[in-house]
Parts: sequence; structure tokens; C-alpha cells
Amino acid sequence: MFGLLKKSAKKGNGIAIGVGPTAVYFVNKNAKEIFVRKDAPDNTERLKVISDYLDSVGATRSLRVTIVLLKGLYNVIQIDKPKVPDEEQASAIPWAIKDFVQDQVSNLAVDYIDMPKSPSYPNDKIMVVSVVKSLIKSLITLVESSATLDLITAEEVTLADLYSAEDEHPHLMLFQPNGYELTLVAIWHSRLFLTRTLRGYSDLPRYLPGAVSSEILDNMSLEMQRSIDYMVAQLKLPSPKLLTLALDCQDSQSIADYMSQTFSFTVNVIGEEVGKQSVAYLPLVAVLERKDVS
Repeated sequence: MFGLLKKSAKKGNGIAIGVGPTAVYFVNKNAKEIFVRKDAPDNTERLKVISDYLDSVGATRSLRVTIVLLKGLYNVIQIDKPKVPDEEQASAIPWAIKDFVQDQVSNLAVDYIDMPKSPSYPNDKIMVVSVVKSLIKSLITLVESSATLDLITAEEVTLADLYSAEDEHPHLMLFQPNGYELTLVAIWHSRLFLTRTLRGYSDLPRYLPGAVSSEILDNMSLEMQRSIDYMVAQLKLPSPKLLTLALDCQDSQSIADYMSQTFSFTVNVIGEEVGKQSVAYLPLVAVLERKDVS
């Protein structure tokens, strides 16, 4: 267990670093250039990019750093929680996911969060995040050599911080930085209830305004309806009323108009909130502005 998934970070305190398969992202509200992206095709280059950045901002132990692992560097799996005592979960969970991961479990750092309970399902569900152990160790060693590491978390987990725990209805989000598959998440009471990868939409960022076809929109709405049906019928959640689009797509407004008409949703399109930058920065902004400030 790397034991950092659930640790709280202080609002607006320090910087957030997003570590992805081909690039590293930085959000630093105290810097002249708030949003920074650096190409990094492998772990050696990732570590160099992060080290160079920390040097450039004059990092000291007073600088607090949050690391957000981005899609492609970790696996997220929803499983039944092993029926063992709490003190044995750390050793039981890696073996419970061994059939769902390609790496040997002994090479993985594994953490989990409890999924909200469902009245229709007798077993406790958990969301397990696994990542190559050597990557976690190298990131911790590097950051702790010059700054203070507050938190390591995963992309989907941070998105729950965008919504209030007081919201009456669940919120849906379609999230897709350029180069990634489309992800649907369902959040309620600032907790992640559902995460799904919707495959076949990787070309969305290439579409110009007005270019997304009705066939694509129809298929997307069908996937949305399946997820909503599962939430209402199986998870016993209220029907969602709000959809947020966080897409690196120039035709987001067409998608928003279609979803609003099809589902009677209130639809928000995120763009200016992250400085008209790629939505890849959104998880970093979310973790720096998280609502459950400790």
C-alpha cells in the first residue's frame, strides 16, 4: 500500500504535478506561468522534467507538492471488498486484483477507497488503484529530496473534489484530454460512485465546431443512458440533473446542446475555469481547490 490516496491536501497550498505516460503537467498559482506542460515519454525523462521544474521554482521543504497520476500510469478496478479483517486488507487486495492486471502484484503499489454502499448489492465494493511500485518510489524520493510531498492520488479521485457534498442529485462528468479515451464519472456527496471508459471516442478532440455527427451523439447518449439506468436501478441513486463536459474538443457546445435536449440536464462546459488550457490540468486544479479542506 502506498497509503497516500486518501490523505488530505491543504487548499491552494503549493503546486500540483500531473504525471502521465507521455507528458508531465504542472499547476502553480504562485508562478508567472501557472500552467506548464513538458513532454516526457518515459520515467527517466519524467523524473528529469520534475527535477528541473522544482529547481526552477527554487523548491525548499516549505513547498508542498501534490502528485496526480494520470490515465495510462495506473489501473483502476472495482471489486468486492475481500472478506477479511481490516488489518488484513492491505495484503488481501493485491491478490484479489491479480487477474485484472498485467504486472505481478509484488511489483505493484496498491491502494483503495471504499465505494458508497448500494441497498441492492449485499457486498461492499471498493475502487482499487494499482501502479508500478518503482514509479511511486522514484517520485517520492525525487520530490522529498527538495520539497514536501502532501499527496499522491489518481485522476478520477480528484474529480470528486469539484462538487459539493451538499448536492441533492448526483453529477455526471464526461472527461477527455486530447489523446485519451472518453471517461464518464458519476459523483454524489463529493464521492465517486461510478467510473467508465467509453471507447470509440478518441477522435473527439479533432472535430471542429459543428462537426460532431448525429451518429456519434446518438451512440454517446446511449452509453450515458446505460450508465444512468445502472445508477438508478442498481445503485439506487436519484436521477442525475447536471452534466459537466470537460473535453479538449472544439465542438463541446454541440455535445452540450444535444445532451441538454436528450436528458433535460443542466449542462456546464468547462474551459475558461482552467485558463482555456487543456482539460488535462483539471484534476490538478481540483486537488488544489478541494472542498474538504483539512
